[in-house]
Amino acid sequence: MPLRLLQLTDLHLFGDPGGRLLGITTRLSFESVLALALSAPSSPDALILTGDLVQDETPTGYRYLRERLKRTGVPHYCIGGNHDVQSLMREHLGPAALGSVALRRLDRWNLIFLDSIVPGSDGGRLTADQLDQLADLLANDKAPSLICLHHHPAAIGSDWIDRIGVANGAELLALCERHTQVKAILFGHVHQEASARHGNILMLGAPSTCFQFKPGSADFALDDNPPGYRELMLYPDGRLTTRVVRLDQYAEMPLHQAGGY
Repeated sequence: MPLRLLQLTDLHLFGDPGGRLLGITTRLSFESVLALALSAPSSPDALILTGDLVQDETPTGYRYLRERLKRTGVPHYCIGGNHDVQSLMREHLGPAALGSVALRRLDRWNLIFLDSIVPGSDGGRLTADQLDQLADLLANDKAPSLICLHHHPAAIGSDWIDRIGVANGAELLALCERHTQVKAILFGHVHQEASARHGNILMLGAPSTCFQFKPGSADFALDDNPPGYRELMLYPDGRLTTRVVRLDQYAEMPLHQAGGY
């Protein structure tokens, strides 16, 4: 049987359960997406949360997330995004909060997590030390690998957000191309479905659990697509299949007149 992983990203939670961002009550939308993600008869093997977990920099927001994820009974892994506070993540998420470079083994697959945060910046970058550690991991273990980070390492076709991806993403891609066991790179940040190939590597972005960005937009713009998540099926022989699943509908609509957040 394949491993079934669920990616949830860009939650933008608040300590206040009624906290809203761009017209969306983010805890309510997250709960709705999580319920949908866990509604299948079989439990997932892991939840992967790819950053921008808490918007308002409060311990309460992280504590809520910790307890909510704990109640799922599913192993879960969290990496930070540009809206997260790493010290609060470590303090309140405990072992689920992953560090600069982290490896988790699930059956025959390696899940490798990279922290792409640059403090004080919306964009991301990987340090030389991170890239060296990743190179060592890939050189020493040829198991099929999925790499996860918050920022996107290659352009997705939206000019404004492509300016705040991984600044040295080309270095990451060049490294991964030299190691054929890297099957896919999973990222958040883009608030939309994204799927492309870079050589033999599948590049995958996911919808946010709250508001969505309009694909192909030169400037900041919101989309009316409902929140969702990405499902990945990882097979023992290194094959991978994936799909995006969205709520059929969501009652709240984003504030289209907003120029950012």
